[in-house]
Amino acid sequence: MSTDPLFRATMEHLLQGGVVCSVATPEIHNYLASTANQEQVSAYLSPLGRGLAQTRDMVSFYAVYLDTEDASTRRILRHQFDDLTNNWEAMIRWLRMSRSTSEQHHPIVAMDVISESEWLKAIESSSALQDELEVIATKFGLRGKVRDPRQRLRHLLEKLDKMGYLEPIGTSGSMYQATGKWSLLRDLMEWVRQQEGIEAAEREEEEELSQDQEDLFHGAP
Repeated sequence: MSTDPLFRATMEHLLQGGVVCSVATPEIHNYLASTANQEQVSAYLSPLGRGLAQTRDMVSFYAVYLDTEDASTRRILRHQFDDLTNNWEAMIRWLRMSRSTSEQHHPIVAMDVISESEWLKAIESSSALQDELEVIATKFGLRGKVRDPRQRLRHLLEKLDKMGYLEPIGTSGSMYQATGKWSLLRDLMEWVRQQEGIEAAEREEEEELSQDQEDLFHGAP
């Protein structure tokens, strides 16, 4: 096994379920930018039943399970997915709100810079955004007696920082940069959307088959 401290740091981060990106883990990300290092990490992960993967936008690395049919692996994946979906609606609402509050005017993506003051300015100028901020805070379990957009926004930014979706810039606590976890979240959302589409198509086919069988039974033309 390699004695390279960056190799060890990379393995520990990946096996703990961490996402590697240039914002949150720049040294590890630079390490994995090398194809040779990727191959070394993959070779070590393989006997553990794990593999190295990248998000579709190539921004982030993360570890995946190679055998998803294994019962214990499925339990782990189910637990991880349940943790994610607990905040699913709040994350989707935050993505939608970011289109209206960010300078870029698009849903937040990895490496975007978030200015608390700019977001607050946009939120305070719109009662609809203030209402949405309250809904998001409630969905994240952040409740308070006072309806204060500044306080709500600060708590939400701190929450997303703690969850690994934002990385503070400087020491003021008013500027953040989006991490590669947003890329992984988007990939998961797209996967769920595709699965729902497949399931919907299968349900439609079953309904059509059922109707055909019923028509045949009743002698319909």
